[in-house]
Amino acid sequence: MITPPDELRKRYQKSFKLQEKFHTLVPGGSHTYSKGEDQQPHLSPKLVSHAKGALCWDVDENEYIDWMMGNRTFVLGHAYDAVDNAVIDTLRKGTNFSRPGILEYEIAEYLVDLWPVAEMVKFGKNGSDVTHAAVKLARAYTGRDFIAKCAEHPFFSTHDWFISTTPCNNGIPAEIKDYALNFKYNDIKSVEALFDQHHDKIACFILEPVKDVEPQDDFLQKLKDLCDKNGAILIFDEMISGIRFDLLGAHHKWGVYPHLATFGKCVSNGYSCSVLAGQRDIMELGGIFHDKERTFLLSQTHASETVGLAAIRATLEECQKVNATQHIWDTGKAFKDGMNALAQQEGVSNFIGAAGFDCNPVFSFKDKSGAPSLPLMTLFIQECLARGIMASWLTVTYAHKQEHLDRTFEVFGEVMKSLKPIIENDEVSEALVGDPIKPVMRTYNKCLQRQCGLVDKSAPKASCCTE
Repeated sequence: MITPPDELRKRYQKSFKLQEKFHTLVPGGSHTYSKGEDQQPHLSPKLVSHAKGALCWDVDENEYIDWMMGNRTFVLGHAYDAVDNAVIDTLRKGTNFSRPGILEYEIAEYLVDLWPVAEMVKFGKNGSDVTHAAVKLARAYTGRDFIAKCAEHPFFSTHDWFISTTPCNNGIPAEIKDYALNFKYNDIKSVEALFDQHHDKIACFILEPVKDVEPQDDFLQKLKDLCDKNGAILIFDEMISGIRFDLLGAHHKWGVYPHLATFGKCVSNGYSCSVLAGQRDIMELGGIFHDKERTFLLSQTHASETVGLAAIRATLEECQKVNATQHIWDTGKAFKDGMNALAQQEGVSNFIGAAGFDCNPVFSFKDKSGAPSLPLMTLFIQECLARGIMASWLTVTYAHKQEHLDRTFEVFGEVMKSLKPIIENDEVSEALVGDPIKPVMRTYNKCLQRQCGLVDKSAPKASCCTE
């Protein structure tokens, strides 16, 4: 039996009250779209008060095992002592200075020594800073305008060159989209076709080196070879894959080194810092010791802030010390195997499961036709939250131990058992209170799918296309 709605409303009483006011203060009631209210069940906690290790607490003092980990910004766990202590020691010496700080030099030297891809580095505060800087460098270096991005990878930047290509492109001149091209992961012919059509116009190819599937038939190396042959820059976005797949970057695990790589999210275990790393001859365009036209690469007051820089070094040193990456691979495998075994046991394996890489597992929710089901996903998340498991997506960290797996599997079993008759009777939508989770990148707020049928006439129609 699923949890009665009235019981859930009582559980989140303070959350609902504060969230209503929050929406009058901040557009969307969140500073990150993927953390927004439309990305969670209606009957769910709205605001988190604090966190430690693998646990977090909402403003109503409900405790959760957190498998989401701040939009994947943690690799060691919440409020990890070794990182926090390094930050505290550093901030007492000052957080920003009138000339470059010694920590900027030390962390740059540390990363250039650590990462084979890094001949030079440049710091930012978030992922969009450095992916945008990488694209700008590629355009400056090649003298070309077109950007080729991987169609299967959902997000690269908040900047116009990317957002213009999404359904949520309001406020961006339409012509900017004309400079963006798409290619398909593991489809080298789609890359060749772009070079055939625009061989002297493509500045760069940008993609995550790996996401949910293995590179096949030496795809990454063939992509690098084609970029070299045609004078384009290869950029690997390691925001999610970096550290989690390999401390030196997922590209290192597959032995293919891009011209430029970008790191962020868990690289500083929750603190704000990102890194652009790459070849010296490209990176130097952002410097002052050359005779070429100047490139305004990155110039951010807070990129030199000592807090994020101290966190990066402490995080990577601790990851090496405890072998966090191996722990994540092992724990992720146990999560996937355990969840899929439970789904089989409870007779819902055709509808609920886990897939993807062991170090970066993803949920799978399907309806009876085999199509992805956001209503089922939403109902599953709602019932897990009611039992103390926060898992809208999966981010395995060093803080997740066997005790967290055991309790999670206990809850998953209960939820699967309660959802089985609802699934079999096609009552998922009726059982859900409020809207299902919606795609972040949608044209109108009421859209229930990424492609809006009101805008794109080729899109399959949903109820929100005609309302």
